[in-house]
Amino acid sequence: MKNKIFRIVGIFLLVVGLGSISYGLFNKWKTSKVQDNLIKDFETVMKNMEEGKIAAPEEKATTVEGASANKVNITPIALLEIPKINLKVAVAEGTKDEIISQAVGHFKGTAKPGEIGNFALVGHRNFTTGEFFLKIDKLKPGDDIIVTTLDKTYTYKVTGQETVNPEEVHVLNPTKTPTITLVTCSLSGKQRLIVKGELAQ
Repeated sequence: MKNKIFRIVGIFLLVVGLGSISYGLFNKWKTSKVQDNLIKDFETVMKNMEEGKIAAPEEKATTVEGASANKVNITPIALLEIPKINLKVAVAEGTKDEIISQAVGHFKGTAKPGEIGNFALVGHRNFTTGEFFLKIDKLKPGDDIIVTTLDKTYTYKVTGQETVNPEEVHVLNPTKTPTITLVTCSLSGKQRLIVKGELAQ
């Protein structure tokens, strides 16, 4: 009887485990597909602007399924590249779950790329909701963070990183110089990992 119960429990755990892995792989595939579309759309607009086909930015939104099965429009505002960790990802305006599950989000109210102030971004670093900032803990002072908008490319240099509690939102405060702040969860998920950088002169 005990052996039969153990077998049933074992099969149940196996099914749950396989289901979790499949769900994670599906989400990873879906996010990758959305990202490919966002980057392609952004680069197409840039190319058309360079060739004079359009005179003003005409950002194109990509429609994705939100967490509540509602359609969500995501419009890329920039591309973020970090060569050290082989990252190229589209940046979208806002930090709602529906946005940051598919892209890196820009904190509304913080500076725009290249501006004096704090250009603050948030990204996931887990298997099921996006791995964009998975490796930002590997960044060291001097590493490049490259942000491309429709009209210019900005290079920031990493100045350091720190771990803070979720309520310590001072990391988003305005700055007197053009800076960038990358925000993600610590590996435990209980704190926030912060990477800071300054615009290269």
